[in-house]
Amino acid sequence: MIIRVPDTLLNVTNSEKYNVSIRLWPDGLSFSGYIPSEKDSFFSETVSLDPEVSLVQSLKDIFFENACLSYAYNALQVISVSDKYTLVPDSVFSEKDKNQLFSYCFPVDKDSKVLAQPLTDFYSSLLFCMDNETYEFMVRSLINPHFIHFLSPMLVDWRKKSLGCYPKQIYIVIQDTMLHIVCFEQGELLFLNSFGYETGNDIIYFIMYVCKQLSVNQLEDPVFFYGDKAICRNVLPVIKNYMEQVDFVTPKIRKYQVAVDQDLFMDIVTWVECGL
Repeated sequence: MIIRVPDTLLNVTNSEKYNVSIRLWPDGLSFSGYIPSEKDSFFSETVSLDPEVSLVQSLKDIFFENACLSYAYNALQVISVSDKYTLVPDSVFSEKDKNQLFSYCFPVDKDSKVLAQPLTDFYSSLLFCMDNETYEFMVRSLINPHFIHFLSPMLVDWRKKSLGCYPKQIYIVIQDTMLHIVCFEQGELLFLNSFGYETGNDIIYFIMYVCKQLSVNQLEDPVFFYGDKAICRNVLPVIKNYMEQVDFVTPKIRKYQVAVDQDLFMDIVTWVECGL
């Protein structure tokens, strides 16, 4: 499993100028990076993982075959794609109690590693869970990695965009089996939750239920969709029957040169665009 990053972009002599991310999800990995001062420096490569092979073994194989993963970088983010997360206010959070706090929402066992990511704009920490063996391997194999949850770059960006905006703003992220719904109003986080789904009707139900609970204005409050294009295409026409301002957002990086036909994850785009 070779990560095909051209030597003309990234090599051992310039790696310490790069901000890079390794994005992990159950059946895939992406490796992305950019030099903040060079607009033609961006790259993003994705490899699929064999679901029959453990994640740690797949990572060992990838690291063995790709020396670039062991370079020293200016900044290195490990992005965890997990539906197990919760926001804990700073007034309640303490590092020593994070496992207990997380266990109020999700079970924590000996194979789990609970991580805390401070979100200063929210006066909270985002707690999320990783497989402990995966976490330990990444810590051993990478130079000074920083672990974040995939929703965090978007939460920071969406909050900034909502400041000074009168209408509520609803953000929908659709993945293969998970639906994430976020709502802001003038910088205030009104709603953040994720739902497992089996059919498009499940997605429609969850979205409309949340909008009803939040008293969303069907004419004025915008709804932004991100994620799986095919699923979004099936869901959007139905949602548009009830909501006036509905749009699918195609992730685009404007600051750096990117191949026109390259599909990018929204959290990677936000991470780059906002310099997070």
